[in-house]
Formats: sequence, structure tokens, C-alpha cells
Amino acid sequence: MKERFETWLAPQNDERREVAPLRQLGWAFLLAWVFCVFYTNAAGVLSGDEIPGGGGAAAGAPSRPSSMGAALFYAVLPLAASVATLAAIVLAEPRIGSPTSHRPLFAVAPALTTASTPFMFVSVADPGLNALLFGIGAVATGIGSALLWAMWGEYYAVIPRDRSEWLAPVSAVSAAVIVLLVSSMDGWVPVAVAAALPLLSGLCFHLAWTPEAARIEEALATAHRFATERRSPLAGLGRTGFGILVVFSIVSIAGMMSAERVEGIPLQAILLFSALMMAVVAAMAISGPRRISLFFLYRWICPTLVIGFAAVILFGQAGALVAVAASLGGRFTFCLIAQIYFANYAAAGRATPAQASSLGWLFVHAGDLLGLVLWIVFKPLMLAQPAGLTAVSVGCIVVLVTVTMAVMGETSTFLRIPEHRAATPAKESIGAKPSGATIAGMKTRTSCAPEGTSAEITASGVDSPIEAPTAQEATSESGAPQLDVRQAATSPIDADAAPGEAHGAARIDEIAREAGLTPREAEVFALLAQGRSIPYIRDELIISRETAATHAKHIYAKLGVHSRQELIDLVRR
Repeated sequence: MKERFETWLAPQNDERREVAPLRQLGWAFLLAWVFCVFYTNAAGVLSGDEIPGGGGAAAGAPSRPSSMGAALFYAVLPLAASVATLAAIVLAEPRIGSPTSHRPLFAVAPALTTASTPFMFVSVADPGLNALLFGIGAVATGIGSALLWAMWGEYYAVIPRDRSEWLAPVSAVSAAVIVLLVSSMDGWVPVAVAAALPLLSGLCFHLAWTPEAARIEEALATAHRFATERRSPLAGLGRTGFGILVVFSIVSIAGMMSAERVEGIPLQAILLFSALMMAVVAAMAISGPRRISLFFLYRWICPTLVIGFAAVILFGQAGALVAVAASLGGRFTFCLIAQIYFANYAAAGRATPAQASSLGWLFVHAGDLLGLVLWIVFKPLMLAQPAGLTAVSVGCIVVLVTVTMAVMGETSTFLRIPEHRAATPAKESIGAKPSGATIAGMKTRTSCAPEGTSAEITASGVDSPIEAPTAQEATSESGAPQLDVRQAATSPIDADAAPGEAHGAARIDEIAREAGLTPREAEVFALLAQGRSIPYIRDELIISRETAATHAKHIYAKLGVHSRQELIDLVRR
């Protein structure tokens, strides 16, 4: 056990893994806020849910609509505002820039979300005034939270891959713990605490987003915009977006199957289950090769949801609590993997960081919205049938399995983000517009990088965030190379100065023989000499992270070096 722990802390770019500063965990506060307010009853009951037909947006909230219009208004408005804002970011970003390029939004977005959250919990006797207060809160929180989702997505896109794979699970588990704590509070205290969460998230983002991070974001955006053949950010998200939308709509339906509100001990037990589920999924996703993908996510969510629906089929309302648990655990896990996936999507040059994160969360919220609308519209019909709940459960299982098979049919387009390594990188600055012939090797320098990164960004010599490509997959459908420009943020050397390119494989083989490296160690050594990171080596050689780090440790010892730079200097001699 001690050796495994030391391996996990093995040098990454010549540094031991550090405990993430609190400011880098600000995404946890945003995630906790959305679960406290909308996905559970942890913060209390929304004013719309106290009205017959209020929609029951929270997990397990009952809804006996006397007016379908009122139900749709209270359930749909917050999500609709968020979806509209995310769509606006995607469309407007090429013209007016990303949210992070407008510094005032760092304060406006969290302040707007925090100030408007209590409006959704105020319940008054006048239905018109109640709807007005709720509408103000719903629209304002939808806009403010959407901006925060996009900004945190940008941050995850500019930090090194190994750090994002570390921060996302820690943040997600922390969010579950925060929701658990809020659920134990009474009165207006949980509302006040939940309302403060976006403010804390915004403060953390303000501290984490440095000028260096902004330069890296600009480099990623530039690499996408001036690619040889410009691609729409939706070009590679057709199947992915469809899969996310359908799964989240089914997750939404599963969360509303209980006729009673899930509160107190049952809710806290479900939250503990969710935290445990996320911890297990994250550990397996990070430790093994080629795991951070939506295929891996489907392998966990689909069986979990099927078990939840099966419990409803077998036990009726008595099994609905299992469906709610599957829904909540699935939501947390989905958010965890999606945050990493879309950061990698941006790093591959498929879209700018703002577009990638906004599109990802747009599909998530749109799926939630679709599930709510379907539930509200068809629930009266379902209640009219003795076996209505069973029929809905069977239908959800059929749709889930069918869509899973359809979405997984083309894993190369659905999951993989190929790498393209330019043979002759061109050096161009951020401000200069690269030529179409040299964009594949575009290089951008910064004086220093954000925490955990190096001072140089290159568009070549980069990680494949999901899987190593085949020859055919190394190009897009139009034949244009698909780029990943973030790996160089973790690499201390220039792509055009990589020893593997400058001195050739012969020099590396000579050193490997003299040092007595094993065949596998020689493979790892060759990649280390090219400035590759442990996550890249993990995926390239299809080995676990621990194995890759252990090989690196042994190589350092056999070569008598203590850092990546010493290893590179040895090869260059």
C-alpha cells in the first residue's frame, strides 16, 4: 500500500503532486449549489414546488398538477434561462470573446446568482407575485450560473491534464459533502448557505484565473480559430451531444419517480452513496489508461439507472427511492466525467475552451429540460394507468439501451480526440495570425504558466486526451489534422528541440542498452525524452498511471538523473 501511494505521488514534470489549493476547488461550490437548489431538497423547497403543479424540479418532489402551464413555468424556466445563456456564449464567443475575457463577469456572475437564489424560495399568497419573484430568481440564476459553468470549463481546459483529472474528482466529492452538510440544516439557514456558494465559487475563480491562464486560453482559442480548415465546434459533438441529452433526460425522469419528497436520512444516505460512487469511478478512470471518456461513463451510468428502474418495476413506489439514488449518483458522476471530457475536447483543438464547456453543459441542461417536460406532460396519462410507473420504467430502459448501442457504434467519432504531431513546428506569437500551412506547429510562449504548468504552450507534441489514434483517425473527416494544444503546457521543452527528433531513436536506444533498461522501460524512456507526460505515456502504452510512474522512477534511478531536464540533457549530449 505504501508503494502504491508513493507511486501516485511520483514526479509529474519533475514535481511531486501537491494538495490542490482551495481556490482551485471552486468548481465544487458551484456544483454543490446546483444540487442544493435544484436536484435535491437540501436547501429547502422551491416556491414553485409548494404550489400544486409546481413541477417538482427537485429529486423526488411530488407533482399533482392542477395547471400544466404552471408546472412547466416553475420547472422549465431556470433551465431554459441557463440553456439560452450557454447557447449565446457559443454563438457570441467568436465576436465578443469568452466570458473570461470580460473581467467584470468574474464578479457579476457569482453576485447575480447569489442575490437571486433566495427569490426562488420566497412563497407568497398572491400567485401572480409568487410567479414574478420566482421568475426573477430563475432567470437571474440561470444566466449567472451558466456564465460560471463556462468559466470553470475554461479553467479546466488550460490546466494540465493530470491536474484536471485530480481536481475534478476532489471537487465533485467535496460538492457531495457540502450538499450533505446543507441537508442537515433547518429553516432559512440552508437557503442562505446555498445562496453563498456561487459567491465562494466566483471568489475562487477570481484567485485561480491568472494572466498566465488567460494567455494559455488565448493560445487554445487561436489554435482552433486559425486551423487549416476551420471546424464547427459541433463537428465532433453530434453523437456525443445526442448521447448526453438522452442520458440526462432519463436521469431527470428517474429522479422524479418518488411520490414523496426525499429528505432527511434517506437523502443523506443517497448523498453518501453518490460520494462513494464518484470516488470509485474517479479512481478507476484516473488510474487506468484511456478511461476519461463518455464510453467509460456509459458503462457506469447505464447499469446504475437500469437497476433503479428495475427496482420500480419490481417493487413499485417502494423501489422508487432506488431510482432516485441512481439518478442523483448518476448526475454527480456525469458532471465529474463531463468536466474533464470537455476540457480535453477543447485541448484537442475541436473548439475554443469557452465553446467546449458551454456546449457540454448546454447538452446536460437541455437533457434535464427535456426530461422535466416529458415527465410533466405525460404524468397525468401515467397516473391514469395502474401500471403507468412500470411502463415508464420499461420505456426508459429500452430507450437507454437503444441509444447506448447507437451512440457507441462509432467510437472513433464519439470518443476519440486524436493527436497530430507536426514534424516542423513554426514559431508564431499569440498576436500573429498563423498561416494555414503552419498552424499545426504553432507555438505560443508565456512568461510563466498557471499553477502546475510550464511557461510554454505549443500546438505540437501534445497529449491525446482520450485515446491514441489510428492512422485514419489522425485526421478529421475533411482530411485536416486535429490538434491538441494543451500538452505542451505540461512539457518543459520545445517540440522542435525534442531529443527524440534532434538525435533520433539511435541515441535513445544506445542509452537504454548501456543503462540496462527493460524493453518497456526503453519505451517509456523514449517518450520521456520527447517531453511526454505521465498521463500521455499511460494512454500511449495502454498501461496504468501507477505502472507508468513506476517505470519513470526506475529509469531515473538507472540513468542517475533526478529530473526530466537532466534526462533530456543526457540524451542531447
